[in-house]
Amino acid sequence: MNLGIKERLDEALEKYGLSQAQAAREMNYSPGVLSSYRKDDYKGDVQKLEGAIVQWLARQAKARERKCVPIVDTDDLRKITNAIQIAHTEKDIALIIADAGAGKSTAASWYAKYNEKATVLIDVMSGMNRRMLVHEIARQLSIEIMRVPFNTVVKNVTNMLYERDMVVILDEADYLRPDALEFTRRLVHDLGQSGLVLIGLPRLKYQIQNLRNDHRQLESRIGVCLHLSGLSRADAALIAESVWPNINKKIVDAIYHVSKSDVRQFTKIIERMQQTMAINNVSEPDVDIVETAAALIMRRGGQAV
Repeated sequence: MNLGIKERLDEALEKYGLSQAQAAREMNYSPGVLSSYRKDDYKGDVQKLEGAIVQWLARQAKARERKCVPIVDTDDLRKITNAIQIAHTEKDIALIIADAGAGKSTAASWYAKYNEKATVLIDVMSGMNRRMLVHEIARQLSIEIMRVPFNTVVKNVTNMLYERDMVVILDEADYLRPDALEFTRRLVHDLGQSGLVLIGLPRLKYQIQNLRNDHRQLESRIGVCLHLSGLSRADAALIAESVWPNINKKIVDAIYHVSKSDVRQFTKIIERMQQTMAINNVSEPDVDIVETAAALIMRRGGQAV
């Protein structure tokens, strides 16, 4: 066993605030294997394991060479959090609509982080039905579901929502089954007397207003409808300046031109720029760096930049 590698591993876990289990997964080993190694009790191929540890340490160091793009208090972030706040405090239903990459999920996660005890945030999976949805809400509320009749779980969920000051946020709600979407309105808003936030692509609004889906009860209860148009030039500058405080306006314009008001692409280009700068030992971004980074990004519609 190489004690130097073991010490570097221990230092990295403490420095980066990572759990042993998380590190083990990222090395493609079980937590038990890493635990045994750190206790000098591993009986397997130590050399192979230490090779994986060294590679993991290198990846961690490389990832932290870049300055993370923080969540910036943009105009869209304020609009989304305000809509969620209204639904939460007034026990109303909010509908938040925007194209992919507009920052909807980031804003929802930000709200949930700072209202952890009062928020149920669900990333909806394609085809999620009412049973899956109820069970996920119950899980986040620490309500027992094993060997419990579904109707009882529903009752327990509505009772707990009713008793607490809660908001349920469904991100990518357009992936819900139509019956689950209507059922959520009944479960959370009508019976649970709690705030409900539906976040999705523009098609979500169409799904609700399409008479064939019979969502008239849901549509009539929506108290806040927010339709975002995409990243503004002013917000783009704020995001870029959070990474490079003295960034030139022309560089921001170049990134913004490539991203086409898509905040996700804007952020990804900045991340690729940082990688390119680190590789080439460049301290300040320039237009050439933007072009190099943009070449690694795919534009919406499948056209490479």
